[in-house]
Amino acid sequence: MSGITIMSKQPPGGRCSLYMRYAETLRQKLDIEFEVYFCDDGAEVPPPAMLIGDILVAPSDGVIVSSEDIAEKLRDRLPEHEVTELGRLLETTQEQWMEEWSGE
Repeated sequence: MSGITIMSKQPPGGRCSLYMRYAETLRQKLDIEFEVYFCDDGAEVPPPAMLIGDILVAPSDGVIVSSEDIAEKLRDRLPEHEVTELGRLLETTQEQWMEEWSGE
């Protein structure tokens, strides 16, 4: 499976840091390597952004990539039971990040 690319501002803000966490979860679960590119809004793919291979993971709500958005992009590459399990892991990653980000 192709690698993950995170396009991030420097320093990473909220969504950038969440996308990096998602990438780490994917690395741990699926052994998919990831790279982080620090760039500004003038980049070809402006931050924050997450790509699987060369495919942009677009946020379905138009704002923030969710665990469901990532799982949907992987649906044709993994068996359904793995997509379901991965979706749960990514959701946990998102919940943990939200708790930390909100300062709870």
